[in-house]
Amino acid sequence: MTKEELNQMCREYQQVLSMNEEEVFAMYEESKSECIASFEAEIDFWENHLGYKY
Repeated sequence: MTKEELNQMCREYQQVLSMNEEEVFAMYEESKSECIASFEAEIDFWENHLGYKY
């Protein structure tokens, strides 16, 4: 991890600390949907690549 990456993480952490509960929850929901979409794309890739269906 570079110094800049660590500084970015610290800035994001400080930003979260200054948010209220609704803002944190909204951010969580947004990142969760992005994560799920990314995960589903990964599953689709491997299903097509390997010929498996889950």
